[in-house]
Amino acid sequence: MRRLLPVVFAVACAPVEVDKPTPAQGDTATSSSNTSSDPTSTTPVTDAAPDFANPAEAIDSDPADNVLHVALTAGTKSHAIGDQVIDGYAYNGQTPGPTLRAKIGDTVIVDLQNDLDVESTIHWHGVSVPWAMDGVTWQTAPIAAGAAFTYTFEVTEAGTFWYHPHFDTESQVDLGLYGVFIVEDPSDPVADDELILVFDTWDEQHDDAAEDVADHHGLDSTRTLWTVNGLVQPIYTAAGGERVRVRAVNVSNTGYLDLPPTLLIAGDQGLLPAIDDQVRPLLAPGDRAEFEWGMDTLWVLQGQPYSLNGGPAWGDPYDLMTLTVSLPTTSVPLDWGLSGALPTSDPGFTDITYVFTGEAGGDGWMINGEIFPDVTIETVPLGAEVIVEVRNLSPTEHPFHLHGHHFEVLSTGGVPPAFQSIEDTVNVRIGEAIRLRLVADNPGDWMAHCHILPHAHQGMMTVLRVGP
Repeated sequence: MRRLLPVVFAVACAPVEVDKPTPAQGDTATSSSNTSSDPTSTTPVTDAAPDFANPAEAIDSDPADNVLHVALTAGTKSHAIGDQVIDGYAYNGQTPGPTLRAKIGDTVIVDLQNDLDVESTIHWHGVSVPWAMDGVTWQTAPIAAGAAFTYTFEVTEAGTFWYHPHFDTESQVDLGLYGVFIVEDPSDPVADDELILVFDTWDEQHDDAAEDVADHHGLDSTRTLWTVNGLVQPIYTAAGGERVRVRAVNVSNTGYLDLPPTLLIAGDQGLLPAIDDQVRPLLAPGDRAEFEWGMDTLWVLQGQPYSLNGGPAWGDPYDLMTLTVSLPTTSVPLDWGLSGALPTSDPGFTDITYVFTGEAGGDGWMINGEIFPDVTIETVPLGAEVIVEVRNLSPTEHPFHLHGHHFEVLSTGGVPPAFQSIEDTVNVRIGEAIRLRLVADNPGDWMAHCHILPHAHQGMMTVLRVGP
């Protein structure tokens, strides 16, 4: 068995219709088309390229309009990535797992059957769930092999989220256990189509003679293959003039996705206060973003090389997917009714400081000089407004992720954002300090960690306790 070490996932989808999404299970997907209004390449379409497909959606077994009730089974699966076949895991036999789709205010019920021969859990990345539903084994037991557990919670914020295990996380996510979780706001404008793009990296440097120890991702390998929903450079085709809502998730263990400027409409925690069409979106591991693409003409979505060891890297752009249209036609942008909210003023004090240190091959990756689980627990009162400063004194970048809460970015390197920025995962570059504001309104013991999962596995994780 070729083991997928870091924490990413392989994805394999077969096409199905997506204009009117119909829930489905198994190794199927919903087919779609797609294109961006900022062409970065005009590489011709080839017959060998696969058709793009969205991950299949989960079947809702409850007819009530305000309840989403789905069943997930964690089991084994062989993943076909390029010329590799890798034995791994999957939810309901597909990777990405079934997309969960709910609305603000819905009750979500997920029956998880663990058919693996190891323990597991589900963590709802970016969703503010009750602590007992967070899927972390800090003070609770994981779901035993062959056992079942039901997760129940209400969703209160719209956005693009994802789910994955938080037990032996580095290995289990990497072996294919993950999926997208969408919470919709019914007041949003309706696009002509919706694309779900789950980005993953695979290490092209593999030695068949050392299959038992092969790490298909590697740490910042210079020869990585990016996939979209498990497909290598797929083709999406749409009618000319369509507007497409794109929900992008970076599930790569260590890979950073540096994308071209496009209409960025949402981040980790839903719609932004203002559209930004000038910045190059950077998706660190665990990050999400949403775009609006106009299907006007042929173009190729490309990424720019980026290293966790220092940022933009040397090398040529690489193709991710081709977007083409029938009868190219100019499209009209949607009206998102964005708020224009400005950032909160920094009060100047700091309640909690997290300092990232460590190095590859050293004693471990640390927060405040401590290696999880031997950590000092920071405690804050329920309902308190908390100012957190995250400093990176290590030789690599780190995506900082907090469970159970979202936070406002007050400043990065001393500079406040142009508009209010609400996130749950934020990249901290080498030598950088980021100041965050959160309202501690969710009681429990919440993990705070680097979402480069080998770093978290090697100790870069701590606990924030909210309430008694």
